[in-house]
Amino acid sequence: MTKNMSTSYTFAQNESISPRQLYRLYVFNLLGVGTLVLPNNLAKLGKYAFISIALGVFMAWLFMWIVSEVREQKKSIYDRSFGKTAHTKMLIYDLIIAIYELSQAAFLAWIFVKLIRDSLIPDELFTVVLLVIMAVCAYALSGGVECRARVYEVVFFFVLIPLAAMLLFAISDVRLDYLMIKDRVGVDFGIADIFAGAYYVFAASISVFNVLFVRERTASQIRGSVSKAIFTYAGILFLLYAVLLGNFGKYSLSEIEFPAVVLMSDVQIKGSFFKRADALMLSVWFFTLFSVLNMSLYYAVLRCENFAENTGKIIFTFNKNRHSCSNKQFGSDRQKSHDKEKSTMRSWCIIFVIAVTVTLAYILESGDEIVKKYLGFLLCIAIPVIVVLTIGLMLTGCSAVELEERCFPTLAAVDIVDVDTDEITDNKAYVSHRDVSTNENSGYIEFYYNMDKSYEPEYADDIKTAVDSFEDRLSQKADTNHLKVILIGKTLRKDKAAYSDFMEYCKTSKKFPRNTYVCIADDINDIFDNMGDYYEQKINKENHEDGEPIITLGTLLDDYTNEIHETR
Repeated sequence: MTKNMSTSYTFAQNESISPRQLYRLYVFNLLGVGTLVLPNNLAKLGKYAFISIALGVFMAWLFMWIVSEVREQKKSIYDRSFGKTAHTKMLIYDLIIAIYELSQAAFLAWIFVKLIRDSLIPDELFTVVLLVIMAVCAYALSGGVECRARVYEVVFFFVLIPLAAMLLFAISDVRLDYLMIKDRVGVDFGIADIFAGAYYVFAASISVFNVLFVRERTASQIRGSVSKAIFTYAGILFLLYAVLLGNFGKYSLSEIEFPAVVLMSDVQIKGSFFKRADALMLSVWFFTLFSVLNMSLYYAVLRCENFAENTGKIIFTFNKNRHSCSNKQFGSDRQKSHDKEKSTMRSWCIIFVIAVTVTLAYILESGDEIVKKYLGFLLCIAIPVIVVLTIGLMLTGCSAVELEERCFPTLAAVDIVDVDTDEITDNKAYVSHRDVSTNENSGYIEFYYNMDKSYEPEYADDIKTAVDSFEDRLSQKADTNHLKVILIGKTLRKDKAAYSDFMEYCKTSKKFPRNTYVCIADDINDIFDNMGDYYEQKINKENHEDGEPIITLGTLLDDYTNEIHETR
């Protein structure tokens, strides 16, 4: 699919990652918190903590499944081009999610700094370490999801293999009397404590909520990758807790702040090379904590950016003529201006998110009472609200209000227009002409839905920009699930590069249903409003009488795909 290379979308549009990258990224996200803070909080349960771990992991997996289901049913939750009249509802979603992500990010940043200071540089100021970490996070944010996924794909085994090796070395020091100590249920702890422990495990795994925002992947791919990540995390957590319990005993384990790190310093390795194994192994939690912290910051920025956009659109919701002059400006110029505005807004959102996170983390450092209250807020308010919101979104259907916020085009028209035509020269703004010999489109993509006669076609370098720009001018979100006909101009059909781009867009974006009828027209502008139903009836009638096969978009996509593979 052709992309407009003049736009810089490093931050927001490289969210397409492979299932393998998704798996490895979520292994890091889950290990970061769970392996650090869970063992000492579960220690008083002794052997019964394994039940809590199993229940908590199952809860995390079930929640992930629910979130992925919501992602399929409510794609508009993370769709950045949501309908203009629905922005009030989106403001609520974005605000809740942004508060949750910021709250989690601040706690993770505080844990991160505390770990580094306690283990490596105890004499360094908290503020200095925090600012350095957040500066690195701000730089990493500009790379988007894909860049981080590639980094963690590379370091995955370099981190997990040393961790597994250290755990194997530590097994030799396990004391069976610590593992076999008698746990008195009802005396040392109750059944409610086991379920409370399961909730702690679930809360430490709450990062699975962010699969809601994973793009370009099907629900089955997401569930498969993240399920493997959850079970990998569960196996490591089971082994780690057993080794810690066998090395320290449950009472001593409950009093150690970061027992996994302490364990690494206690492991005896022959030779003089690994004298500070704990410092070496700290890289495990550096990468895992940095991963989950950066993910929270990343999605907090996206939600804040979306919140700002929706707020602006609500302010102008009654100004129907706001975009009325946009059809006189060529699509690529307007797109460049829009990209620049989004880049500026994104920069301010990054600054805001970093500032809020630093402030909250600094407040957490002020005392233990603040930490307890903050953890109470996370465990008793923030996480339950996110869970209830997710379940509520899954249970709610498409209401009448949602229908009113959408428009349902029945026909889409696309063609390619030469630079010298009146349609383009009237706009008096266009980009450089493309050379046919370079195997690129020989003109500009022309696109529109049959929504309103007052809407002029959109002209742009590529089909994606044309569709997005046209939909931005609509007063409601375009729902193409009810599309009847796609009208393709003969010029585009004969232009090999342009037709290939259009087919690739239809394949990857899945914007138009496969059962949509396809018509070829000399001029796609020789139609009027609401012609989709007419064309559908006409096609059905003529083909029923003549016995000819009906051409659909699916037919064209199958032919195109097979033709590509045959020519390779």
